[in-house]
Amino acid sequence: MTTIGAIALASLSGAWAQPSKLIEVASVKPSGSPSAGSNLDSVRGRLTATNISVGYLIRFAYGVKDYQIERAPGWIDSELYDIAAKGANGKAGSLEDDKAMVRELLTDRFQLTTHRETKQMRVYLLVVGKNGPRLTLHNDGTGAKTRKGCGHLAGTRLTMDVFATVASRDLETDVLNRTGLPGKYDFQLDWTPDSGPCRVAADTQGGSAAADPSSLPSLYTALQQQLGLRLESSKGPVETLIVDRVERPSEN
Repeated sequence: MTTIGAIALASLSGAWAQPSKLIEVASVKPSGSPSAGSNLDSVRGRLTATNISVGYLIRFAYGVKDYQIERAPGWIDSELYDIAAKGANGKAGSLEDDKAMVRELLTDRFQLTTHRETKQMRVYLLVVGKNGPRLTLHNDGTGAKTRKGCGHLAGTRLTMDVFATVASRDLETDVLNRTGLPGKYDFQLDWTPDSGPCRVAADTQGGSAAADPSSLPSLYTALQQQLGLRLESSKGPVETLIVDRVERPSEN
């Protein structure tokens, strides 16, 4: 039996061995065309990434958002890399297998070490507004879908727990579902992004956004007007990922 991240019993004789490596070979080099788009793909046990940042890889591999990463140097988001990695077993894996491969890559090639801490930080509580929710209950079908653009979010068969998780990415703060709504819902939400690239692009993404993005309300107001929900500022436990060490990649 082989156990990832732990020493495994190698044979009935009592011999012990290090766990099997997940990656057979990997190439990591600075991006050749940093102005192009970024992508991360997994096909038949091979991971390829173009113009990818270490910060993106950390968020993907450890399941955290920007605001949950602490003590990381600025270059993890400003420097981009092209990566090609071949899995040791040569077989297609699950999403969790891909994440495990990326964690191994980060450890071996970027010398990443981390630990987690839970801290009391600002959070938002998602609650129902005084006039009740304006959501369409969806009882047919299975699975959930989201369509997201700058200043636009549409959902099909989404629970409020999932909605709160999606909203936390735009607010860069944990959003906790306190609506008490148990169903799955369809909705569409349009708002004016507060800042950043999405503020500029709001008029070209999201489909229903107005030509002048400033004609749309803020996210807080849009939640109340369009969905009958609101956000309350509070304090709560937030798990953070502390970067103890990370280095620029070793040579191939």
